[in-house]
Amino acid sequence: MANTFSVLEEQAFPVLTSEQIARLGSFGASKATQPGDILFDVGDSGYSLVVVLEGRTDIVDRANGDHVLKTSGPGEFNGELGLLTGQSTFAACIVRQAGKVLLVPPASVHEIVSTMPELSSLLVTAFAARRQLLMASAVASLTIIGRDEDPDVLRLLEFADRNRVPYRWLDPDKPKDVPAITQCGVTDRGTFRAVWGGGRRTLDRPTPLALARAIGLDLLVKQDAPSDLIVVGAGPAGLAAAVYGASEGLSTLVVEDTAIGGQAGTSSCIENYIGFPAGISGGDLAFRAEVQAVKFGARITVPRHATALERRDGIYAVQLDDGGILLGRSIVIATGARYRRLRLSEQEAFEGAGIYYAATEIEARRCRGGEAVIVGGGNSAGQAAMFLSERARLVHILCRGPDLARSMSQYLISRLESTPNIRIRLYTQVTEVRGGETLESVTIANRLTGEVRTLSACALFVMIGANPCTEWLSGTVGLDEKGFVVTGSSRSDGHLPYETGLAGVFAVGDVRSGSVKRVASAVGEGSVVIQGVHRHIAALRDAGNPPEKT
Repeated sequence: MANTFSVLEEQAFPVLTSEQIARLGSFGASKATQPGDILFDVGDSGYSLVVVLEGRTDIVDRANGDHVLKTSGPGEFNGELGLLTGQSTFAACIVRQAGKVLLVPPASVHEIVSTMPELSSLLVTAFAARRQLLMASAVASLTIIGRDEDPDVLRLLEFADRNRVPYRWLDPDKPKDVPAITQCGVTDRGTFRAVWGGGRRTLDRPTPLALARAIGLDLLVKQDAPSDLIVVGAGPAGLAAAVYGASEGLSTLVVEDTAIGGQAGTSSCIENYIGFPAGISGGDLAFRAEVQAVKFGARITVPRHATALERRDGIYAVQLDDGGILLGRSIVIATGARYRRLRLSEQEAFEGAGIYYAATEIEARRCRGGEAVIVGGGNSAGQAAMFLSERARLVHILCRGPDLARSMSQYLISRLESTPNIRIRLYTQVTEVRGGETLESVTIANRLTGEVRTLSACALFVMIGANPCTEWLSGTVGLDEKGFVVTGSSRSDGHLPYETGLAGVFAVGDVRSGSVKRVASAVGEGSVVIQGVHRHIAALRDAGNPPEKT
């Protein structure tokens, strides 16, 4: 881990050469500084990249008594991934020693990243590394205060974690957290709150959308003209479409209703994705793809939920749950699928309080020293079992069928079978869940023998067959009997691969009928579909409806 951090720090804090500073100089303006000058503060949006020419600046954590995170001298620069994504800042930049700085506005940073490869590589690598360091540290401008057993708290923690929002979590039931809660100015510790900006701003019982709006993650998209491409869903397929679309000059907008990475973003380790022999977590893979997409100019907004798709005068309108409407010349549907529920009578009482649909570090906390039960026989279930086996005393995998080989990769099966604290139970299903405020036990039954037994379980992870997220498409595109989108690859009427019955509307990844439910396959479809998008936009141009750039 130490080596990982040293590499990240080296990437995060490079020193610019005089030639690089000169090239940046044509995009900004210099400014004389005095000690105490605030160059940007927590919560600022639209702030400038700060290049230190003379003197020194401090990056300050407002949530921790103005603790200095980093001091920068001549040749170093201050700025983070929000310069590209539009997010507000998580820390403040304050002048320590009088001197001079170069201020490069965000629009110019975008231009530099788009047109100057050397500087683009340096800046994007530094921005991404800085976000990773912030996520790995206990330092953050956002503080989430709430009890461990509150499902709304878990939902917000998961949203912040999966969207790479630096935060700290304080539990009022833990004595060690009480002093920090008091420092935040919170006296009523029974209320679930989010606090940021050094305690200057608070939200009571915030939803992910309310938090996103408060910290600048829910980017308001203003369209002067229809986008060339709107991608609905930011899982592997949607992110691939965004990367390839934006890199090939299409004005690209991505809408995601939960978190970057989709269902794959919850995977603890993907070991069979080409190019990563040691494996990579779904969250890290999604973060890298997001940075790539933003680097090429794609705009990503989250959490925004698409509710309808309409055709309007040769273009398409995506209606959002907040009443907003986005216009696009082409649409890529990449909304994926969600795990089915078990349909148990007491299930709703434990949603988020013992029953989960993802196995990330947040959910794994509940499993330390206890027993975890996983329902499912696919790769996601196998990866979750391996991940949880490092934390739980015992992990049970329940599979309704006779073996795992029908739906799980052999390398995972071999690992599960050789892990001493994992029990594989075939022909087995859950019949009952019990507990108080949180889950305490799970009753299981063997479908062959009829044997019934109760397992003491602190967590139940449901990873069974998935339902497509296509409710918003009802009546607009063709769906198969299970609700998945029918596309050109399963048609014989001359449509392009991945194109639906509507010209210029495509579907890729898990939401598509007949797709292979693998990350690599989804990425491949997301990249290939851009060929069809180009053809559609060219047809619009030939028909006298030339694309205008947004």
